[in-house]
Amino acid sequence: MWRFGSFWQRICAAASAGLLLALFSVLGEAAEIGPKSQAIAELQPLPVGVTLPVRIGRTLRSGKLKAGTVIEVKTTQRVPVSATEYLKQGAIVRGEVVTSTAGDGTAAHPSVLAIRFDRLSYRGQTVPVVTKAVAMANLMAVNDTFLPATGSTDRGNSNQASWTTEQVGGDFVARSGWVGDVVGSGLRTVGHADYYGVYSLPEKLADGAMVPRAMGVFSTRAKGLYGYETGAQVESSGGLITVRSPERRVVIRDGDNLLLEVIGRP
Repeated sequence: MWRFGSFWQRICAAASAGLLLALFSVLGEAAEIGPKSQAIAELQPLPVGVTLPVRIGRTLRSGKLKAGTVIEVKTTQRVPVSATEYLKQGAIVRGEVVTSTAGDGTAAHPSVLAIRFDRLSYRGQTVPVVTKAVAMANLMAVNDTFLPATGSTDRGNSNQASWTTEQVGGDFVARSGWVGDVVGSGLRTVGHADYYGVYSLPEKLADGAMVPRAMGVFSTRAKGLYGYETGAQVESSGGLITVRSPERRVVIRDGDNLLLEVIGRP
């Protein structure tokens, strides 16, 4: 319910340097959660366009990992897979190392780490999957998304359920009791948040369904690497995710996050 008194108080408080972020928090009170849905009972291959925000659970170093090493990552939030169904947090995406080479510390001979994720497991069921990397963020960039945004009046508020935070890549999440809008450039509403995660506005998947995309810690416009060394790059082709770095080793640390997108069915 829209509370006029609370609205007016927060508008007055917005006279500080945190004006825009305070206004975002007010907007968050009016956020609407989509139609009720339920956890899937029978896992099927995911439609093209579904996104899977995942957390890396071990440190990966190119040149030390061997090709063929199995890698497992877990989804960090609820993942909508249709207009009425979702995967609960903790679904496992499995893959293996394809290439793992050290570099010589120059851009001419970079270190390379390539991984192909090809299986999704959920509640004892497994289906094949083909993915690409949309964005990747290191642990420090990830941690920043759980703190009040810079300039936000929320820095004196101990209730994190009502903080305004900033996603990796730039969107702001204006929560009130965990629920709120995701606000992009030009103060446009580009998604919503609830206790179970952060989502884009519904987008049309390959099967024609309008489904919100699970974003995890990422903004709706996030792309590429965040928080990694200068010159590092990520690219995806044919289900292969390749990170190159001018450092002697590509290092993806325990706690780094990755936003995967389903691009096909094997």
